[in-house]
Amino acid sequence: MRSTTDRLVRVAQGFLQAEGFEERPDDSAERFAAVSEGWVTAVLSVGAEKPARRRWWALRSSDVTTAQAGPHPQTVVVAASRPVASGVAELVVFPYVSGDADASHVGAVAPRIASALARITEAAGSESAMLSHESLSEPPSDGFPASREAVRHALGWAGPTR
Repeated sequence: MRSTTDRLVRVAQGFLQAEGFEERPDDSAERFAAVSEGWVTAVLSVGAEKPARRRWWALRSSDVTTAQAGPHPQTVVVAASRPVASGVAELVVFPYVSGDADASHVGAVAPRIASALARITEAAGSESAMLSHESLSEPPSDGFPASREAVRHALGWAGPTR
C-alpha cells in the first residue's frame, strides 16, 4: 500500500478496535517488533484470557430449545507493517486463536476480523493506496515477526495456536 508503516498499523488498530478488539496491556507488540527488523507491530485481543469452562444455558418451551455458549475463546490479532519501497509499505493482519479454545468455538470471532479487514481494504481503496491484496492461511515466513511459535511463546499459551 502507498503509506507509511506507522499509519498502516494505526489504521488496522482502529478498525480492529471498532470490532471490539483491545490493545494488549502486556509488551507483546514490542517483543514481536524486536525479533524482526523493520516491522512496526500492534497486538490486539478479544475473548477470555484464560481457558473458560463452556457454560450452556437452555430455555425450553413446548417445542423450542435455545442454547447460548459462554465467552469467545482468546483471539489475538497481530497487525504488522514494513517498508517495501519508497512510500510503499506492506501490512499483514493475522489472527491466532488459543489452542486451549474449544474447536467448535474457534470461528466465533471470524466475522469481526472479516469486517475489520474489509474496512481496511475499503479505506485503502478509497485513497487509491491499495496495490495488492491476498488472503493468508498461514503467517508469512519471510520475516513476519509473529510466527505461530513466537505467538505461543510470547503469550504463554501451552497448546498450539489455530
